[in-house]
Amino acid sequence: MQISLATTIPKVPSFCTYYHSSSNQTQNNVQKPSHSLSAQTRVSLPAPCAVKSSSTGFLSAIERAIEEEEYRKARAEVNRKGLNVEGYSIEGHSIGGHETCVIVPQLKVAFDIGRCPSRAVHQNFLFITHAHLDHIGGLPMYIATRGLYGLKPPTVFVPPSIKEDVEKLLDVHRSMSQVELNLDLIALDVGETYEMRNDLVVRPFRTHHVIPSQGYVIYSVRKKLKKQYIHLEGKKIEKLKKSGVQITDSVLCPEVAFTGDTASDFYLDPRSADALRAKVLITEATFLDDNCSVKHAREHGHTHIYEIMEHAKWIRNKTLVLTHFSPRYNIEEIRQGISRLKPQVSANVVALTEGFKSMHS
Repeated sequence: MQISLATTIPKVPSFCTYYHSSSNQTQNNVQKPSHSLSAQTRVSLPAPCAVKSSSTGFLSAIERAIEEEEYRKARAEVNRKGLNVEGYSIEGHSIGGHETCVIVPQLKVAFDIGRCPSRAVHQNFLFITHAHLDHIGGLPMYIATRGLYGLKPPTVFVPPSIKEDVEKLLDVHRSMSQVELNLDLIALDVGETYEMRNDLVVRPFRTHHVIPSQGYVIYSVRKKLKKQYIHLEGKKIEKLKKSGVQITDSVLCPEVAFTGDTASDFYLDPRSADALRAKVLITEATFLDDNCSVKHAREHGHTHIYEIMEHAKWIRNKTLVLTHFSPRYNIEEIRQGISRLKPQVSANVVALTEGFKSMHS
């Protein structure tokens, strides 16, 4: 159907975006459209966004279409799961005090296992940063479910200080439920290296929580031609290789680092250098505003976003993934906090917000 207009279309009245800095305004200011868009759809707009024109013709249809499209975009953003950064998918939940389990499927890795989300079960390697329940509570379920699915026993890494207690915990569950809980439990200390596969290794680094804790850096292992052979032609290099000469060195390239819960001190520790130059650093930013002080964050072994701003010059990562926000925040408040950080950091900054509510919910 063609529609011709005899007069110039007046400028479309501006409408408000669905962003507010305070979550207290949420319920009264946003109203969902009740039907899908059609030529007869009537969208009831909230008072602050009300269109002043009373016309019901072509212009009103445009206005309604714009409003519904804005709403669909907002809802899609709320429902989006996971992140894609630097060739890796970052999935899972990390809500301060409730649950942390961050998954990198390409590496078959899960970091912490607060409540064992289903996506974690198929990850072969699990790295526990510390023993708080919101980070380790799902461990027995993770192991048992892998057994139920016929998957091979997982490899679980823990700080050496908690290995004995973890073994006791699993023994209690074996006794209570009369099931096998098969795993390879490894106490990996700061500075030690474990080969996950021939092209992938992991090393822990020190973090600063209120109980013993550590983060992990996963490295890709690459072969680099030794300096003394760089000037040689390809045929000569191939001849040396066939004769059994070791012509390459193994080079470790930090790919993904995960801190778990920590105060900001690790930013200043030279031994954390690899975590701060990994392609992706997944770290916490529990507090985002003046309602909670930096002092409070430090006393509880957490990081305030203001501290990340302060230490931004040490961050060499390509992407910084922020997690473990306090449940007091909604998605819009998290984005607002990140928007203040982005100009300070050379890395791309994104947030893992799955499980958080939005003012559009």
